[in-house]
Amino acid sequence: MNNRQQQRATAKNHHANITGPQIRKLRYARGLSQAKFAVQLQLKGLDICRDVVAQIEGQTHCVKDKELRFFARVLEVTVDDLFPSSETEQFSSKVENIHCARKFAAA
Repeated sequence: MNNRQQQRATAKNHHANITGPQIRKLRYARGLSQAKFAVQLQLKGLDICRDVVAQIEGQTHCVKDKELRFFARVLEVTVDDLFPSSETEQFSSKVENIHCARKFAAA
């Protein structure tokens, strides 16, 4: 594997944030679409669109620490609740992401 291929492989395994899967899980549990969630965030004062919500949940967009307060407020949780609490929860989150992707692909 040459240097360029190694960089691509590293980039594929790198996540821009660690809160995305938890944000997705909490949003989904509240019955909010990404678009409705983005509107609720906008109403609280965060300039964000559905596409960015999708990127955050997919861990391809960095989340600023000040933005976490907006997510927590809309989701009615603490900022700590946005972070994975253990390796077990991270694994569960990955399994849930696969389940959600299959569910949406089938729809």
